[in-house]
Amino acid sequence: MLHAVASQLRAGVPPPDAWRSVLGVPGVDDGTPPAPALLAVGRVGRGAGRVGARRAGGRDDAAHRARVRAVLAGTRVAAETGAPLADVLADLADAVAADAEQSADLAAALAGPRATARVLVLLPVLGLLVGAAIGARPWAVLTGGGVGSALGVAGLVLAAAGHAWVRALLRRAVVP
Repeated sequence: MLHAVASQLRAGVPPPDAWRSVLGVPGVDDGTPPAPALLAVGRVGRGAGRVGARRAGGRDDAAHRARVRAVLAGTRVAAETGAPLADVLADLADAVAADAEQSADLAAALAGPRATARVLVLLPVLGLLVGAAIGARPWAVLTGGGVGSALGVAGLVLAAAGHAWVRALLRRAVVP
């Protein structure tokens, strides 16, 4: 989208008209784009209802808002300094694409550790189900008091600690 606006600007189209032809909403006379239209275009392009975006806790939306802020800041700086808006938009488009690619690479790199963490959390449950299926009565051992209950509580504590540790490691990997 930013390359399309830059191309129109290089062809001599005034900035408000260039934004209108690409976004459907005119820009401001100084060349800045309409922020709500930029936000909406990004949501449509990324698929706002994606399950992954909801699972990520809104990180995709926060990254998109940061990219929109960068575009708005870049266009304002171009307007204030007199820098060619087309060149600024082309550079911003390259930076936004690089940022999005880096985010995708990070998500791909962390997919394996996240899947491993999920499997490790589900293994004790699977062990209980298999034990019950072969007639070992694991629920009776865990809830009958004594050593079985103590080991069950210790297992829950260790599983919760392991899950918290993996989440902390993944958070540290995401936040530089």
